[in-house]
Amino acid sequence: MTNYASKSGGKAIHREGCSKILPRHMFLAALAILLVGAGAAQATVYYTLYSFKGSPDGAQPTGAVVVDKNGALYGTTYIGGTSVLGTVYKLTPATKVPWNETVLHSFNGSDGEYPRGSLVFGFEGVALYGTTGGGGGAAGAVFELAPPSTAGGAWTETVLYTFTGGPGGQNVYPNGGVLIGPGGTLYTTAQGTPYGGLGSILGAVGALMPPATQGGAWTEYVLYTFSIGGGSQAAQPLAGLMSEGGALFGTTWSGGDINCSVFGCGVVFELTPPVTHGSAWTETTIHSFTGPPGDGGGPQAALTVGPGGVLYGTTVFGGSGGTPCVYNPYLSGSGCGAVFQLTPPSTPGGTWTESVIYNFTGSDGDGAYPTANVVVDENGVLYGTTQYGGSATSGSPCSNSGVLGCGTVFELTPPATQGGAWTEKVLHSFSGQNGDGSIPVAGLALSSTGVLYGTTSAGGIAGKGTVFAIKP
Repeated sequence: MTNYASKSGGKAIHREGCSKILPRHMFLAALAILLVGAGAAQATVYYTLYSFKGSPDGAQPTGAVVVDKNGALYGTTYIGGTSVLGTVYKLTPATKVPWNETVLHSFNGSDGEYPRGSLVFGFEGVALYGTTGGGGGAAGAVFELAPPSTAGGAWTETVLYTFTGGPGGQNVYPNGGVLIGPGGTLYTTAQGTPYGGLGSILGAVGALMPPATQGGAWTEYVLYTFSIGGGSQAAQPLAGLMSEGGALFGTTWSGGDINCSVFGCGVVFELTPPVTHGSAWTETTIHSFTGPPGDGGGPQAALTVGPGGVLYGTTVFGGSGGTPCVYNPYLSGSGCGAVFQLTPPSTPGGTWTESVIYNFTGSDGDGAYPTANVVVDENGVLYGTTQYGGSATSGSPCSNSGVLGCGTVFELTPPATQGGAWTEKVLHSFSGQNGDGSIPVAGLALSSTGVLYGTTSAGGIAGKGTVFAIKP
């Protein structure tokens, strides 16, 4: 990232990690799979749609899936492929599991490697865009994957921008996916060198503008750089961005309140576009996490907007569920993670109000350590995943910092009266056994029929990760 001015403003309209919600049928055959044998009404139905096999197939998916108009799923795997550097895959609905999987692209290093984040469709709903955490220019890339002109042909990958490591060789590389704004502008975040000393660049937000003519070069602009110069600024954005009201919103893993930990427990920030075209964007910290027991800490996920412009998110540690979780070595009894909401101010320029709406406990079958964003349905119900916890079976292969269990899918129902408690329900506990997945680190995709899709980074038949579907 090289230029510190922005030539892009206006309202970004696609949120990171989100796909188009299908307006009619989702997937006729797959819906039949999910509903046949469901038993009693309202029962939760769960299926493993695909188990990755490892190279030349993909392995270890760490990003969410997106859905096209025909109900097919698209995603990335962190490793696997012909060069063992990651893949882009497609899952086509079938009348029985497993679904039909196709590797659309295997990364080779020069065109990127180790994709972590989710994909997003372009405005035309055809081409896919994403990032890799390495390769390209040495520190990652932003890429486009375009479908073939004729059915059955090869998809075409194009590197739109490469990260070269930042000033002084600092490791500035993308972790999250991209957000698509007006005119096809792509917005992304890049993580900086962890704790690189005063004045170090600890991450950035950038924009990529498409060329005026097809086949031309994309133009990159840095909208904002995070750095710690002795204060309590934000640092290390690990997730992508979302947009609301023309502004960009995101989270950082560290920075903020240095009384929370030596490096801070992270923040939620807002980036406002300039009034004058080409001027600098304005960053505002709208919340600094204070950690346990009253607040979360260490957000790694993008935000989600709900009714009334309320923002929802997760933190990996923090909250009041301190036992048995000790995640952050700089905090004693640092909590199992939390789900929070940020209510916008009643008047422009006012203070946002943050509250923790659920504290994970990591015990009695509850989840722990949520690393992904939540999704919200039309009734305001939230759905998400936790990396660990759940009902650990005998011989469970998963444990972390004293928490047993291979992760969960959870549901959070809003209170009937304002100010009441949210109700959490564990929809599925991953076992990592008998073909089930384990350790989900990505968020969910919610269809118009209420079916949730997700990935697990491990488990499955070959232990290389899975794609699953669940109908609450």
